[in-house]
Amino acid sequence: MSTSTKIRYLVTMVIFYFSAYIFIQAAITTHKFDFLTPLDTAIPLMTEYIWIYHSLLPVITITMIFLVKSRVLFMNTFWACIIAAIVLNISYVFLPSFYPRIPFDINSLSDALLYWTRQIDGANNTFPSGHVTYAWLLYLGASRCQFVTQNPPLSRIYLLWAIGISLSTLVLKQHYIVDVFSGITLAYASFYLAKPLAIKYEKLLIEEGLINETQASK
Repeated sequence: MSTSTKIRYLVTMVIFYFSAYIFIQAAITTHKFDFLTPLDTAIPLMTEYIWIYHSLLPVITITMIFLVKSRVLFMNTFWACIIAAIVLNISYVFLPSFYPRIPFDINSLSDALLYWTRQIDGANNTFPSGHVTYAWLLYLGASRCQFVTQNPPLSRIYLLWAIGISLSTLVLKQHYIVDVFSGITLAYASFYLAKPLAIKYEKLLIEEGLINETQASK
């Protein structure tokens, strides 16, 4: 699978998700659901985690372009992201929730980056967490690619990274605890639902003569 083809799929995925996300964020002004628990309140604000939070898109891009070589695995992850995007945006419409912003002083670069993040990303569209969903989807895809399976420590690194992304959404006060667990659940469900689509796509390419048997899954 060529790099240019991968890039086109990744751009499609980003546009598909964010076009709906941005529209919903602007259009949905009523917030019916409050998932705040005493445990959410007890979690301290830790702005240093903003760097982990913003690692999501770069890590996804680098991994999908350079490490995921199998066409079936790439398309499995791609279709999982599309399925997840549909579920996420439907949830944002029918389960509108809002995380109340906690004011803080800007005393560091991390503080400034979090402040800027909040200016462009509203406090709604919380359930489930998109950050968590896509981080765990990437973990599921990356942990199955040949390069990672041949280097087992990398799989643990991706797992720790996905956990770090999840924690960052909590300590940055971007998401509730329920948003995190629902995001992980959505990631696993989407990944396994997408597998038949990826296999069918591969078979279709072979039937149409666009690839031959020796090129399959490469």
